[in-house]
Amino acid sequence: MNFKKIIKERRSIRKFSPFPVDQELVLELLHAARLLYPSREDVAFRCVYAGTMDSRERLAACMLEPLEKNRLVKWLPEKVRDFVRKRVTDIPGHLMIIASTDADRRKSDNNYAAVCGIMQNFQLLAWQRQLGTLWDTEPMMQSKELFNLLKMNPNERLVGIFHLGYFDKIPKARARTRAEKKWTALSG
Repeated sequence: MNFKKIIKERRSIRKFSPFPVDQELVLELLHAARLLYPSREDVAFRCVYAGTMDSRERLAACMLEPLEKNRLVKWLPEKVRDFVRKRVTDIPGHLMIIASTDADRRKSDNNYAAVCGIMQNFQLLAWQRQLGTLWDTEPMMQSKELFNLLKMNPNERLVGIFHLGYFDKIPKARARTRAEKKWTALSG
């Protein structure tokens, strides 16, 4: 596997074809992504997959509920809410990644970073299998309704949702920030 090539070519996919994403493939990619993450410590996380129409509709309802309770959003036309609902239900699969937290902030941060590393591995492995992903961390995902749907405990944190699906067209590459622009040398 040429990781450099895959990293350079991978794109976030926002337009998915309607073909279902097999749950077994998602599990296979998760297992491989975990094996590729170089950690001697156990990484504490779990995933919830919404790949059926019923589960996607329940997810959409939980994502929309906080918006519908918001006084300003109440004035949005039903068309806008229907668009958001349709957008979520039309995507073939959604993988919610939940990391365990710890009272010790360092342990909690280390676990979160490890989970993010595994998620990045997942994206690259999925791309290699022509499966597109979009890593979503929108604020509307941080709702009590969604946490209840996912049966989250107080010692858990939603890291993000991968929207998953096959795609017909690869988006054009966006300009990337050169490493030198993010570089500072400590001197003196």
